[in-house]
Amino acid sequence: MSPERPLPLSLEDPAPLLQWLSGTGPEPEQIELLFLARAWVRSAIVVASPIEKARAILQRARELHAQVERGENPEVIARLFPAGSKKDLNRFLDEWVNSFEAIEPFANEISKALVPEEQLEDTRLTLRYVIVELLRNVIQHSHASSGGVVLVDLWNEESGRPMLQLAVADAGIGIPASLRTLHPNLSDPEAALEKSLWPHISGTFEEGLTGTQQNAGMGLFFIAEMAKLTGGSLLIATRGASLLLSGWVDDEGNHSLRFIEPRGVGFPGTLVVFELPVGGVVDYPALIETIKERAKQRTPQRAIHRWIRFDSAPPEATVFEIQKQAENTPAAIHLAQNEITPRILRREPIVLDFSGLRILTQSYLHSLLFEPLRLAWALRTPIHVRNVEPAVRSNLELLENYALAG
Repeated sequence: MSPERPLPLSLEDPAPLLQWLSGTGPEPEQIELLFLARAWVRSAIVVASPIEKARAILQRARELHAQVERGENPEVIARLFPAGSKKDLNRFLDEWVNSFEAIEPFANEISKALVPEEQLEDTRLTLRYVIVELLRNVIQHSHASSGGVVLVDLWNEESGRPMLQLAVADAGIGIPASLRTLHPNLSDPEAALEKSLWPHISGTFEEGLTGTQQNAGMGLFFIAEMAKLTGGSLLIATRGASLLLSGWVDDEGNHSLRFIEPRGVGFPGTLVVFELPVGGVVDYPALIETIKERAKQRTPQRAIHRWIRFDSAPPEATVFEIQKQAENTPAAIHLAQNEITPRILRREPIVLDFSGLRILTQSYLHSLLFEPLRLAWALRTPIHVRNVEPAVRSNLELLENYALAG
């Protein structure tokens, strides 16, 4: 490949890079330029490489990035910026994550580092939510022994519009294989990939149900809706298929969704890229409420009595402070099974205290309360909650709706 015709690195046209990584496309001559590209390019290269080589690639990327920021390595600068105007590389972070316990600290650290401005808190909360959901998917569904690599960057587009890009990649079994065991009708990779964006679709329970204790099947649905509502983008490349969802900035909620040509181009594992305009979220609780309503419209309904109570609890109720183990789903399941469920069985009043928590992902709340809610319904025993922020309350109400619907 000649320098005059570099490998395209556009998220709008990911096929050339994906084909090269799968061994069906040409290798670019100046490979180091790829290390300075957007997060989705670096994460894809890293995960498609052997583990030691991948770590070396990340280290080289950091070195090159630092050199360019300092104005050093003029040869690389000249190749990367031939017009002479150095693009703002801005902030650049990456990490390997391979355990549930590592997700929450990393999500907090990286979202604050990339979006430190207080006036952009709603953007930061959205980024954090997506990081947690995507990493949980890697650890729970990918079967990748090395976990997943996370890269996030903040660049300015040619128009001057700052964009956050989060990329999470793993070398696991891929989305189609993850779904196939309990969804044998999804034998086609494209059908499986498209269905993964629906609410309550997961490789841990059959279609028609709304979850198990471990999984709600809502992660990719929430992320896709966030992309639609913010004018962002969502690329998912997996074994056998890739799709791109693009939200329309001037027409909230409308979007385009297309499979990447040539059909069948994928990724050796799963690569998920979420792009969000900085400032694209001005009211995070309202965003979650809108997505909750969209999920509710697509969830089987039946008449239910509300068993999550937001009113005062009896004074003798046992109080559990959720902040102590927030977003740790194994800890949530342990708390549900060993503390909450036995008390519901004895019909003892309990209170879940959500003090200090602006947001919690649907996956975490599902692990904490999916089974206890069903038991509370059966025994007519309410679960009291207090100090609940609007976005958390919205997700609790959504959880109650589908936990008691199927």
